[in-house]
Amino acid sequence: MTDIDAAAQDLQHAGTAIAAFTGDEDIFRALFDAFRARDADSFRRLLAERDVLDRCKLICEWVRSKHCVLLCLEVAGPPPEGPLPGLPEFAQITGRITEDEELRERLASAVIEGDRAAFQSLLTDLDATEFAHLLCRWVCTVYGRLICRVVCADEPPPWVPLVDELARAGQAVAKLAADPKAFSDVARASAAGDCELLRSALGEARLLEWCRLICEWFCTWRCVRVCLLLCREFPFELSEQPLSEAFEFAKAVAELASQPATLERLVAQVAAGDVKGFQSSLEGLEVQRFCIQLCHWICSVLCRLFCICVCPDPTGRPWFTTVGHFDIETDIDLTTGKTNKGLTYSGLYFNGGPNFAFNGCLQLGGFCPSTSPSFPGVPMKYRFLYDSGMGQAAITAGAVCPVQAGTRLIDWPERLITGLAGSPQVLTFQTVKVASAAGPAPVPPAPGALWYPPPDLVIAPDAAGWIAIPSAVIGGGFQVLLGFNTEAVVPGGDPGPGVTAGNPVPPGAQRAGTSLSITFEATRVTVASVDFSNGLSKIHINNWHEVNELNFVEYSTGCCTPIDASLGVEFTVDHEEMDSGAWSLSITSCSASAPGDITPTAATPGVTISPRGGSGTVTENTSTWLACSYTAHLVTRPGLTDGLIDRTAEDNSLTFCICGHH
Repeated sequence: MTDIDAAAQDLQHAGTAIAAFTGDEDIFRALFDAFRARDADSFRRLLAERDVLDRCKLICEWVRSKHCVLLCLEVAGPPPEGPLPGLPEFAQITGRITEDEELRERLASAVIEGDRAAFQSLLTDLDATEFAHLLCRWVCTVYGRLICRVVCADEPPPWVPLVDELARAGQAVAKLAADPKAFSDVARASAAGDCELLRSALGEARLLEWCRLICEWFCTWRCVRVCLLLCREFPFELSEQPLSEAFEFAKAVAELASQPATLERLVAQVAAGDVKGFQSSLEGLEVQRFCIQLCHWICSVLCRLFCICVCPDPTGRPWFTTVGHFDIETDIDLTTGKTNKGLTYSGLYFNGGPNFAFNGCLQLGGFCPSTSPSFPGVPMKYRFLYDSGMGQAAITAGAVCPVQAGTRLIDWPERLITGLAGSPQVLTFQTVKVASAAGPAPVPPAPGALWYPPPDLVIAPDAAGWIAIPSAVIGGGFQVLLGFNTEAVVPGGDPGPGVTAGNPVPPGAQRAGTSLSITFEATRVTVASVDFSNGLSKIHINNWHEVNELNFVEYSTGCCTPIDASLGVEFTVDHEEMDSGAWSLSITSCSASAPGDITPTAATPGVTISPRGGSGTVTENTSTWLACSYTAHLVTRPGLTDGLIDRTAEDNSLTFCICGHH
């Protein structure tokens, strides 16, 4: 089936389903209201009552297309009479707005709320009024997609804020526009409607992870351009009763659904940009007044099918998705590189955040199939690269810590009831590990010898970091991909000597972590090019131990100095991530006279407190304390996690006795 055939069939099915709402305008308005309110329960109930719930996505696509036409005529005004700005200019203004949080929020708010004054004010401030319809249509298309994702799901997923989705889409377009050759190649393939060529161009540019967002953006430009050309001869009028006009359009669509040949002709004319043919068809059908909405609906269906062809099924393609339990898209702040929330897993004793940096060995997860999703049967390989600002380097050799990547089936001698190995070979499970060095090939027991299970298959990255996935892997690939030993590439350890309790750490001696980007690449073992790639733009690593120094003023003359009327507790705490962790100072004893928590504050005399910790002397009046043994504790815990296990506290303790008072 060609795209034109498939699009015509989808349009026919959608039109037939929309016909169920053309008998009662109030019910029709309720459908639009539910869409605008993102009310999944009401939207789905209305469809279920008319037995068209199975066509929810097609109906929602029609509603969002019509909604966007009405909205953008209201917000952006009449369509321009001259030519639209070119794709490079559209990319430039897209990037300019979406990279700025305030501009992004102004744009999203103006479109969602249908605020023409706010929308026009934004464009005037940016000297970008010629982009009014392009920007409005793009934002509304993205917003409508997010709504349909929720209202047509059996179990609605979490709502994705429009400003966040615009940031992702804008970042994708900006990445593409930063490479003029790649942008030109992608634009040429998009204009030609060649999905394989476009997929290849995005793969060469390492932008397949952004595929749907980039395709949607190009389609927006194309649909606005094509529909202005096809409908320029017909008047664009904003109805005083837009939902009544939408109701009349629904009746026209329902009528068209009974004419499959006519629908197919209209689709072919929109796909070809056939101005005369499309106008003639509308005049023959006497639906000229619906030109712009009919064109946009047809074009949106064509674009959806085209983007499905361009962009591989995300459920079967290679992805880098997690660091430990933390999702790289939703759980790690792209500005700080730290966790943006806490998670409840057994090893995350302090929830891993928010605002925890990463340390130690990181388990990088996701999925890489054993064979290519685009070239059936061809084995796959993958690798990770890191960049601290000095250029990308492969994670290989000493930068790899062992992880269990998966399990596979191999032929192995049968275990006899006697515990000996038999001669028949049977399929047996074997654990597959990825480590810094490959292990020897497993040697099976000889027939009649004592049986033992297959030793683990240990594979390692090659010199360029590539890991080839072995055959017969359970589940069709690896989900745990690599252990990244960050201590091999990011400095850490003891912060160094020279700091004594009670004194601040000199600024030049304060240790700081390092931010990295991590890039995942996957491809066929038979090619040198990269088929798939995505990454984490920023992750903050801190492998330094904290400064935890504790002493008593009285011990300056020797640790046997009697403690009598006062005790000066000297402390120094310092670590870059102490603000998201915790530290405390306390004195405990079996005696009730021990004060317990004496953690100082900024108001405590003789101390200095900062987000990194603090230093100084806490003076305690011990003149009334009972004779007993006491212990001072300085407990420190920086906000650090490897994504699976949080850093626990370090307790530095110092014991003293009060033997009496003089």
